Amino acid sequence: MDYSPVILKNKGVPTQFAKTQKVGDLWERVYDQDGEVVKEELFVRFTNNTISDIEVHFGGLEAWQEQIEKYPLTTVRQTLAFVFRKDVMEVGEAMLDAEVVMYANVIGTSWSIANGVDPQIASRMLWQSVGLAKEQKETLNKELAKTLKNTKELPGLNGTDSGPKQASRSKTSGS
Repeated sequence: MDYSPVILKNKGVPTQFAKTQKVGDLWERVYDQDGEVVKEELFVRFTNNTISDIEVHFGGLEAWQEQIEKYPLTTVRQTLAFVFRKDVMEVGEAMLDAEVVMYANVIGTSWSIANGVDPQIASRMLWQSVGLAKEQKETLNKELAKTLKNTKELPGLNGTDSGPKQASRSKTSGS
């Protein structure tokens, strides 16, 4: 990604999303011939219209920030829908799995630039937050791998059927 100050200031923060298409009434991701999600780069940039939509929808900027903390995925999805002028369902489908922290960082950076933060500083801040988010995912994966390695028996892998045993059939009607 090009997080150069000129790009951030003029186009917005470049961000990866899944390409979507409308199938009937639903939005679905587009996949390539190998079954991989087709990604596209969109630019997250706050305008006066975006900020105004946020104020009205959430009942003020302070309420918006509280909602981001309380309901991060829902609020990030709605905020990006305002940014892109798209349906929330389309935006939700386009958001890549396990990337809500990255999207929140992008929103924070874009918000900072819209409020006068020097794009040079915003660029450094964004690179730092991208690195921290990547580090956090790696740490989580290592811990999960360690936990799985230390687990001697996983459910369903010990040769027995999972779930409760079926009761034998009654030979009477219970009367």
